Amino acid sequence: MRNPIVVIAVAAALGYGFFNTLMHMPGDNSGSQSAPQSNVVSYSTEDKAMQAAKNSGRSTLKRFHQLMAAGTPGTYTVKFPLTQNGATEHIWLQLVGFSDGSYIGLLADVPVNGSKYKMGDRMTVAEADVEDWMIKNGKVIYGGYTTRQALADMPKEQVAKYGLTFKD
Repeated sequence: MRNPIVVIAVAAALGYGFFNTLMHMPGDNSGSQSAPQSNVVSYSTEDKAMQAAKNSGRSTLKRFHQLMAAGTPGTYTVKFPLTQNGATEHIWLQLVGFSDGSYIGLLADVPVNGSKYKMGDRMTVAEADVEDWMIKNGKVIYGGYTTRQALADMPKEQVAKYGLTFKD
């Protein structure tokens, strides 16, 4: 029996608010939580490449903290699993702080599995729950291992439009 499909909000991975110009279609005002969103990509929980990307994100959290301590310019985000209505999606949190082993921030995308949470909601996520991290400054990205994998699965022509450069 296959595991259920897990939703990954890829566009939010490219930075808080950035997805509005990057992936949403002009004039798309659907806003429906239940309608498919153009910035969502689904992966099976058994997808080995995405699991490896999450492992890279987790195993390099020390590097994320080093970059934060050095004051690396950019938008700081972490990805974590968010469950509502019995379904889990993996979503980015734009950070406003870190304290006592937890990240404090704002949801960086519209959750697709219900209406309990909204983009911009303030949340606290334990470091143990973090699956990936990213610092985005313009088109330069540190970390973002799940984003790298999602982009690797896209057509090269589409990826080229983003013009992203990954560091580290």
